[in-house]
Amino acid sequence: MPTQIEKDLEKQMEQYSIVTFADILRALKSHPDWLEELRKIILTTELLELPKKFDELLKRVEKIESDVEILKQDVAVLKQDVAVLKQDVAVLKQDVAVLKQDVAVLKQDVAVLKQDVAVLKQDVAVLKQDVAVLKQDVAVLKQDVAVLKQDVAVLKQDVEILKKDMAYLKGEFGRFKGKDFERTIKDKHYAYFGKLLRKTKLVQFEEILQIIDDAEEKGLIKEEQRDSLLNLDIIVKGQIKSTQKPVVLAVEISYSLYEDDIERAIERAQILAQILHEEVIPTVVTAEVREDVEKLADNKGIFLIKVDY
Repeated sequence: MPTQIEKDLEKQMEQYSIVTFADILRALKSHPDWLEELRKIILTTELLELPKKFDELLKRVEKIESDVEILKQDVAVLKQDVAVLKQDVAVLKQDVAVLKQDVAVLKQDVAVLKQDVAVLKQDVAVLKQDVAVLKQDVAVLKQDVAVLKQDVAVLKQDVEILKKDMAYLKGEFGRFKGKDFERTIKDKHYAYFGKLLRKTKLVQFEEILQIIDDAEEKGLIKEEQRDSLLNLDIIVKGQIKSTQKPVVLAVEISYSLYEDDIERAIERAQILAQILHEEVIPTVVTAEVREDVEKLADNKGIFLIKVDY
């Protein structure tokens, strides 16, 4: 039996002439409560099933990962089997060479056996049996070759998977090396920047975070500029040794230096100078840099520090 709410809705809907889809849209816009009822009817079942479907997907992913580990073990076993088969093929080649020698001996025997037909017939019967065995052996070898072809196809697929895994591991190692390089520079900043500055000090972002936020609130910098500045690797304060002039270094640390690292250092140094009202020198620290990139940094007025790592 319809509820009171449903009866009220039916009475209200009688006031509209629903002919086209546009009529439905206008009615729903005029009555948001209708739209809510419509959502309950259309979406409830699908939404309730989403968590279950997501759990099923996770189980499938876990099963795939387990299958991949099993396949890797199978590949190792297959490699051992292929090595054994190669040895067997080598033995078979030796056996063929021996058989060739035996055939030569048999020819000599045939010449002798012509003198004794009875003995020759017996030898022919034996040879026929040997041929039957050889045919069986050839059939077995053909089956082995077919299996080897399948194994090779599987191995090719496994090699592709291993290549992808190696590429992933190289990327992970590169990221780890970059993080370790950045941590080393931070820990020994006084050594790396002490060639230019005296009284070096590593500025913690907590010390200037309030200044950065105030600058954004006053409209001196935009939100994306604030976010870019907070991603600056380190900030170092000190006095230039030759002039004792106080300066700030806006430092980008990159194991391998590229053009975009230089542009990023310049941009963040300009933002920092704008809010601190101090001289800020864009600085990059790297272990690897191409000659053209190093020349670009020099032309842009970047303080470039190359270190052995």
